[in-house]
Amino acid sequence: MAISPPPEPTDVGKRAWVTLVTNPSYLAGLLTLHRTLTSVSSYPLVVMTTPTLPPSSQALIESYGIPTRSVPHLSPSSSQNHPGFDPSFVRFADTWTKLRAFGLTEFEKIVLIDVDMIFTRSGMDELFDMALPGEDWIAAAPACVCNPFKLEHYPKDWIPANCLFQNQSTHSTLSSLPPSSPSAPRTAHLLNGGLVVLHPSRATFDDILDHLNNSPQVPDYKFPDQDLLAEVFKGKWKPLPWWCNALKTLRAVHKDIWRDEEVRLIHYILDKPWNKRPASLPAYTDTINQLPLTPISPDGSTNGPPRRPLPRGLLDSVKSAAPQESLRDYEEVHKWWWIVYEDLLDEMKTRGDERWKEVDQWVKR
Repeated sequence: MAISPPPEPTDVGKRAWVTLVTNPSYLAGLLTLHRTLTSVSSYPLVVMTTPTLPPSSQALIESYGIPTRSVPHLSPSSSQNHPGFDPSFVRFADTWTKLRAFGLTEFEKIVLIDVDMIFTRSGMDELFDMALPGEDWIAAAPACVCNPFKLEHYPKDWIPANCLFQNQSTHSTLSSLPPSSPSAPRTAHLLNGGLVVLHPSRATFDDILDHLNNSPQVPDYKFPDQDLLAEVFKGKWKPLPWWCNALKTLRAVHKDIWRDEEVRLIHYILDKPWNKRPASLPAYTDTINQLPLTPISPDGSTNGPPRRPLPRGLLDSVKSAAPQESLRDYEEVHKWWWIVYEDLLDEMKTRGDERWKEVDQWVKR
């Protein structure tokens, strides 16, 4: 799969990819995401951090030329009586804070992404040039509501017949998917919060805070940020194609539209790839990487040698990935993450950067 060079930026300083990191266990995910982003995008990655992130982790992130923005933790007011999350959803406790991206008004346009993602090809900068019907609109891929594992704690209307991915095709485009009509079923207004295109605005952020603190729906939210976004932006949400937030579960659940070579950004929902190295991946051995990291300045410009391509091993693995044998078999797509991560480890070790141990302590094999 050929990777075209990233396009020349038009307004780099006012556009950014933004993500959130609240604890050091996500450092490996962040740096692996950043490694792929710098190969395919003209825009910088900005990381929102909270006071729960240790100073050493903050310094490590910034040493990669990744700009950070310190933000307070966000959660509903105590008057909302949100019950918190049962063990099935406790991983969402920090995700309310992602909504602070709407308050980063130094930027004109943001693509908010989760840290458990990697880019696998170019073309995602198109999201920054995509027009939204209004600056109070967002764009995001739909939530997959098929509930293939028949999980009891998922909403009862999460069934295949209600899934918007039924209306997509392998080659759906940014302009081919109409917004859901206001009278469509509830599930037609549900989005996945792993990637959200937005215009930061004080007014929009205030509206979000008002909903968070006063909406009677909040105590019933199971998927915090995306349930709130679906409520606030009902009728003001542009659906995006599957390939720009390719939930790894879609490979088996919606195999009629999934093609490995069409994925641009894969989203490792549920169990994370850094929690277990795929058994079928050849054993890792240190190699010498002659190319140092390409520094990326906060305005997105490059210094030094030209941007490197994606790791060759990643491209080969995408092209040769074996079919998925079962709904829970994610080994092939988890390999993609590990190939990039181990390439990153090589770079750190080659530079003599002992902080690879700080990153790798959170990775399980």
